[in-house]
Amino acid sequence: MSESKLEKLSVKNDFVFKKLFSKKGNEAYLIQFLSDLLLLDIKSIEIKHDVVLERNIEDEKIGILDIKATLNNNTYLDIEMQMGDEKNVVKRSTYYAAKMMSEQLQNGEKYKEIKPVIVIFIMNFNYFPFEEHINKTRTVLNNHIEYDISNDMVYYYIELPKFRKKECELKDITSQWLTFIDGENKKELEKVMKDNNLIKEANKELDILSGDEDVRRMAELRQKYVMEMASAKSDGYDEGLAKGEENKAIDIAKKMLQKKMDVDVICEVTGLDKDIVENLKCDE
Repeated sequence: MSESKLEKLSVKNDFVFKKLFSKKGNEAYLIQFLSDLLLLDIKSIEIKHDVVLERNIEDEKIGILDIKATLNNNTYLDIEMQMGDEKNVVKRSTYYAAKMMSEQLQNGEKYKEIKPVIVIFIMNFNYFPFEEHINKTRTVLNNHIEYDISNDMVYYYIELPKFRKKECELKDITSQWLTFIDGENKKELEKVMKDNNLIKEANKELDILSGDEDVRRMAELRQKYVMEMASAKSDGYDEGLAKGEENKAIDIAKKMLQKKMDVDVICEVTGLDKDIVENLKCDE
């Protein structure tokens, strides 16, 4: 008896998104997509690889699943696929950009050495009250909105549900890649793959990932986690969840204090405010 064909994994699952686009050898996918989206001549992309995807994460404590990269060695980039609306898109993206900015300078280096930062959020939900599915930010003066005061920090927000409803000819590269990432319109995807060999190749890569038992397990765990968090929030459990996480962090901090670890290190690991850790230290 032949085995039934496995259902293809969704690229909108942030684990699958990162696994596919950050894999060594797949850089051409991002180069083509980003060159068209950002209107830049991207010759090279260096993706920052981490060990998050290689760890055993049965308890689903992944946290952030984003792709960090450098374009042509002079622009820092962060891409995140957001599966569910956590009501923090703007603050989260602002934090990412600020963090990438601050991490660039070492002691004694000059501000002019800071390289531009681009943050891209691809969202499987609608966030802004506008019909455009792609929104790019500008930094302008209040009385001179035609003047860009800085291009050092730019945000792109892409809303897939709006793209899904928009009728377009799919001739531009960005729309072709969004069709692949969204994965909802199978007929349009077939057309796109006939016109774009890289997307055809990426689709084959997705087939391979879909057949990998470990990848499927992690994708399912991630999807389950997102659904459970969304359910908890809709049921009004936010405060209880936050308190539970804080209590866990405090327990970890106490153990670290017992090992005489530095307070700043403990704050960084646990996410607790310094005054909380200092108070715990006094109680020891």
